[in-house]
Amino acid sequence: NRKQEKEGVFMQVKCSLCGKVDEICKIHKDYAKLAKNKDAPYFCEQCSTRVKFQAKETQNPPKPI
Repeated sequence: NRKQEKEGVFMQVKCSLCGKVDEICKIHKDYAKLAKNKDAPYFCEQCSTRVKFQAKETQNPPKPI
């Protein structure tokens, strides 16, 4: 595992919303985007799920009281 880290397989990234630090590997969906541009926004899985849920809830019609 340490050998892979030295070879540059892992990258440390910080979530733009909550500030959580994650290590992502080359097969991660955002790796290529972040490798090209270090200032690109990154969202951890928890924040990504929360944003998707809030967006869906906002799109739903309001429930009658």
